[in-house]
Amino acid sequence: MKCFPLSEGTYTVDQSKNFIPFNSEIDSVKDRPGSLLVEICPFLIISDEGLIIIDPGLGLKNAEGEFQIIKNLSRLGYNSTDINFVLLSHLHKDHIGGVAYEENGEMKPMFPNAEYVYQEEEMNEALSVREETNRGDHLLSKKISRSFDENKLLFLKNRKEKIELKGNTKLLPRFVSSRTEIYCEVSGGHTKNHQVFWIDLGNEKYFYGGDVLPQGSQLIRKFAAKYDYDGKESGALRIQYGKKCAEENYACLFFHSSINPISKVKYEDGIFELIPY
Repeated sequence: MKCFPLSEGTYTVDQSKNFIPFNSEIDSVKDRPGSLLVEICPFLIISDEGLIIIDPGLGLKNAEGEFQIIKNLSRLGYNSTDINFVLLSHLHKDHIGGVAYEENGEMKPMFPNAEYVYQEEEMNEALSVREETNRGDHLLSKKISRSFDENKLLFLKNRKEKIELKGNTKLLPRFVSSRTEIYCEVSGGHTKNHQVFWIDLGNEKYFYGGDVLPQGSQLIRKFAAKYDYDGKESGALRIQYGKKCAEENYACLFFHSSINPISKVKYEDGIFELIPY
């Protein structure tokens, strides 16, 4: 295995876009009306190009005051300074919360030696989306959408160690002996410029579908999500990507699934089957 889930746990989220920790032993979804139950699971990939984090999650601290993603890395024998690349499928706050943290009023990189990779148009779109705050007939303000964390967006935008992509891009190997190939494909669907990653390590292949394919169960049941920019397009893409993973032997990485977050896919007679990896 060269890919490891870095689960941050389970949360509920409602229209406020606040992620509230959820413990199935003591909490009930019924007590949180209008909330969705989601798992948050970033990934670590060990490649010839170095260590790669995919979508570093919420960036929250555990009960001991440690950043959960850093704690997860330490269990695998790594620390924050070992990470070389951070791949971002899109810029919603549950996917990029872990890019940085605030200390004494200053944003600092969670992974100080890493290059952060995202789509330039995704950033432009995220910074342009505004929500109106009203009181009666009076407009109070226009703030950035609650789906985003403006401080984290500006941190990424202003960081020198970044790779802003302009559409579909193959990240070329930097070392002669490297077998790693990473193809960044703009999918759309969940956000207008959402991207997915096809990662070939030479002897292992992984597909990361971000929030277009966040759970394996979404291959089994067909639906259009209201929270997507284009739910119909996302639904079609899930089937397309699932078939390709089955045909070309890619393991799927599911960001919103802490149970079997890595699975192979079998497709036969129009039916998908997930095989835990």
